Amino acid sequence: MKLMNDENLLRLSELADRSINDLETANILLCYLLYRVEEPVEEEMLYDIAVTGGIINYFTFQEAMQSLLKAGSVERIQTGAGEKMLRVTPTGKACASRLKTIAAKSYRDQIVTAAKKALRRRRNARNAQISYEMLEHGCHLHVTLTDRDLTLLDLKLFTPDREQAEQCGEQILADPSALYHDIIQAVMRQHEEELDLSDN
Repeated sequence: MKLMNDENLLRLSELADRSINDLETANILLCYLLYRVEEPVEEEMLYDIAVTGGIINYFTFQEAMQSLLKAGSVERIQTGAGEKMLRVTPTGKACASRLKTIAAKSYRDQIVTAAKKALRRRRNARNAQISYEMLEHGCHLHVTLTDRDLTLLDLKLFTPDREQAEQCGEQILADPSALYHDIIQAVMRQHEEELDLSDN
């Protein structure tokens, strides 16, 4: 039992310190991510979460995907819109459950949070276009919110620099509907001028 605990602690320290390059651990992590996000995911999106996010080594990711598809732990499906997606199977869910034996809850929470934020950002980016225009003194942040073919909002906002514009852009992409809602609320709110009636 002590040997097993030592091995788990070693693997956990590897998870925390660097990208995973162990195929078995990568298989478990990928199945866990697909299981916990609770919806089919584009392979490019899974790559961004796992590899770009620094969780799994590039070569290990490629090898793991081949291994999982061959084993039937993950399957490719096509949505009604023609998108090719990845989905975890019951076999993959059983594999995912093994992560609890090698990683602390804090680590599991961390990777699931990163995955769900990435998915929400990707979904939001389809309806929110953000661009930046550098000016001689400052930067314009251009935001366009759409719903299918309908433009809900087309806004150009001045910021003192590109850094602040990008920070605003990140906040908008996190929840574009909140920006639209807040603007509507602000416009609909009645602002009556306070009159000075002291000499009346």
